[in-house]
Amino acid sequence: MCGLQKRVYSAVVRDMSETRLENRVTLRVVLLLLLSVTMVSSASILVKLSQSHALVIVFWRTLLGSGIMVSAGLVRHHHKQARNTVNHGNLRWLLLVGLILALHFYTWFTSLSLTTVAASVVLVNTSPIFTAFLSTLVLREPLRWQAWLGVIIAVSGALIMTGNDLITYGTGALIGDVLAIISGILLALYFIGGRRFAAGRPITVYTAIVYFSAAVSTVVLCVITGVNPIVVDPHEMLIFLALAVFPTALGHSVNNYLLTLVPAYVVSSAVLGEPIGATILAVIVYGATQIPTVMGLFGFGVILLGIIIVLVATNRQDRSSTASTLDYTNGP
Repeated sequence: MCGLQKRVYSAVVRDMSETRLENRVTLRVVLLLLLSVTMVSSASILVKLSQSHALVIVFWRTLLGSGIMVSAGLVRHHHKQARNTVNHGNLRWLLLVGLILALHFYTWFTSLSLTTVAASVVLVNTSPIFTAFLSTLVLREPLRWQAWLGVIIAVSGALIMTGNDLITYGTGALIGDVLAIISGILLALYFIGGRRFAAGRPITVYTAIVYFSAAVSTVVLCVITGVNPIVVDPHEMLIFLALAVFPTALGHSVNNYLLTLVPAYVVSSAVLGEPIGATILAVIVYGATQIPTVMGLFGFGVILLGIIIVLVATNRQDRSSTASTLDYTNGP
């Protein structure tokens, strides 16, 4: 009886320890999500403060971001693991993810110069919708009808918002909205790439390679388009450094780290807070011109509703798939 009591006691202590560990992990994830959303929300304001070409901003943001992550990796001795986690087979995919990131930044930064911060940020954060499409078309993961309903609702909200911008601000704003949607598609690909290739290697190594790849890709685009990426203005360099530190190192890099801990839809759902934070900051910095119209706010709300429905449906589907796998593994 004494032996049985000891085993029961040990089991209870073990369960309590595991529960405390899970709670600490959950708290860490929540705090990191709050940090990333806060930091990423500052990106649109910093971009609009810059007077440089969009490609120049992309180049310096990613180059300085890469330098920061290399420095962090050296301090944490992650460079010793780089050879074991990066090889010719996966390096080309990491370089491709960097190119996708560069194109995402370029289309989004250009969008910010054409339309309002609210419209640009909310449209670029429709990435969960495109993640759902890619899961169906590429990964052969059929979606539930609730997810498709969310897709339809979100697309309807995007049409409302872009139509309102066309009427209110003209064709320039419409082009900006379209670029933001394209940027959202690229962001979805970036998240999927992070979920696939960030796992199993230090996040400093992954992000340093991806950011540097984005910087090199941007230089190529600068050569093709005739844009000079060299900047000597101290004010511009200060903006680029702020972009590298806050939304890049403390925003994107934290998101990439979170992708190794939780599914991509969890990170995607967190970035839904970015349009709200970015819009508030834009109104504070630029005044009433950045306040969305009533119809714009309506479209904003419809988009967020659709995305939430997609995320909830995807979450349930993932849990069902996991449960089915466990049942199959455990056997009858």
